[in-house]
Amino acid sequence: GNNIYSASRSIYNNALLLEPAPITLRPTPFSKQAYEQALAMGLPFQHVVHAIASSFYNNNTHDNINAVNTTSTGQEGGWLSQAIQTAAMGDKEFTGRLVQLAQEVAANPHDRAQTVTLGILRSDYMMHSPEDNGDGAAAASSSASSSSPLSLDRVQTAIPLQVELNTIASSFGCLSTKISKLHQVLNNNQTSPDRLPDNHVTDGLASGLAAAIHEYTRQKAAQAQHETTSNPTTPIVVVMVVQPGEANSIDQRDLEFALLENHGVKMVRKTLYQLATESTYRNDETKELLLPVSVVMGQQESSPLMVEAGVVYYRAGYTPNDYPSGSGGHDVEWTGRRTVEHSAAIKCPDVFYHLVGAKKIQQALAEPGVLRQFCASDEQESLLQSCFAGLYALGDGDDSLTIQKALEHPDEYVLKPQREGGGNNLYNDELVRALKHMSYQERGAYILMQKIVPPPTHGQLVRGGAIVYDGDCVCELGIYSVTLRDYADPTRILQNDVVGHMLRTKSTATDEGGVAAGYAFLSSPHLI
Repeated sequence: GNNIYSASRSIYNNALLLEPAPITLRPTPFSKQAYEQALAMGLPFQHVVHAIASSFYNNNTHDNINAVNTTSTGQEGGWLSQAIQTAAMGDKEFTGRLVQLAQEVAANPHDRAQTVTLGILRSDYMMHSPEDNGDGAAAASSSASSSSPLSLDRVQTAIPLQVELNTIASSFGCLSTKISKLHQVLNNNQTSPDRLPDNHVTDGLASGLAAAIHEYTRQKAAQAQHETTSNPTTPIVVVMVVQPGEANSIDQRDLEFALLENHGVKMVRKTLYQLATESTYRNDETKELLLPVSVVMGQQESSPLMVEAGVVYYRAGYTPNDYPSGSGGHDVEWTGRRTVEHSAAIKCPDVFYHLVGAKKIQQALAEPGVLRQFCASDEQESLLQSCFAGLYALGDGDDSLTIQKALEHPDEYVLKPQREGGGNNLYNDELVRALKHMSYQERGAYILMQKIVPPPTHGQLVRGGAIVYDGDCVCELGIYSVTLRDYADPTRILQNDVVGHMLRTKSTATDEGGVAAGYAFLSSPHLI
């Protein structure tokens, strides 16, 4: 079978419970044109993310990608360093700490143990189709059911608008691979197979991690040729950084097994706390990251085996909650993050890619003329520009007019903080309350975004093996891509692939859309 399970916490004793993942009974209608456009944006967004990250990483040089350097802003530090400042000031405990870490790494260009970086990105889109498109269709549309031809017309003509670009810990790719297969099997030739696109996220992510391990091993071999003394050989592994008591382990384990079965690469799981307290550098010059791993032989646990982190892949570290000791002045988890960041391991993502995923950067990129600096061509620029919703800065310059509009029409906007993981956005009354009470500097930690209006379709949502909702739904499409690049050589692109998709569906009554946060149901697209 497909083994489509997820874990949740018991309300009685906080124990992890295994249960079928929340899914839709059938594939969700989705515009074929919007789906293909979202796929086409995968590689250009990779290019943009790396170009922006390079503007910070290479801020002491003038030969970085696309000549994006200090001259583009007239200030030191490159574009990313400048664009993130407002958010860093408004969110000192988290975004501010990430910026400090990035500055620390960028300040010592000759002290960098690794110039290659791995990006596993997921760009999320919703179909946008306002009911009133200017031809009086609003009244007719509002009275039409979500399964009527009129409603499906709205789906077909909808355009994809970007909700966010995730550069760290993009989850549910492996479960999405299984959902697509499940829906294809259940379809039983009722729908033309090309309407239910294949989905290979699991294999694609495993290939990216394996390519990074291959590159790390190649670097080690090249380094060994120049050394007179031979280091003891330690197994080279992928380290997946996870949360303590991780609830999404099943999606993660699928990737671990694919990596081992398809590529012979082992993965070990560590928390940020463990990275801080257990890891060491082999030596302070080359900074290979060594970690102990317990090996179980029969019924007994042997003494720990030392392994070397060729790749550190973050599935945690994207929220302040992942750094709990930071508030007490101990900074244990931040020490773990810093140890990894300065190490020879290939990071997925490094701190520069992590910052590019901030909502503030999404908003700044949408400002006139900015995107062109980072695109490879005018065609790429116009393609990506077409998916930007209205995005507005707060706590930056004069934001009074923006705030006035949002207070007058709160139902037309979403207030978004620099946070990942679902459940953080503010809508309607909460949005009004927040804007009225926040100081100018506090507002800098947020952006205001136009509320996307997706066309409703009919869906049946299944949780715990039972249909819990049968009615109007909207959905969000995520496109996964993998990129392996070298900051030291912009022409060296080792991997550059769009690997698949995720579709989340929720009832029209729900604003938020995270599966792990409990709002959405995994689905697959039925292209129309």
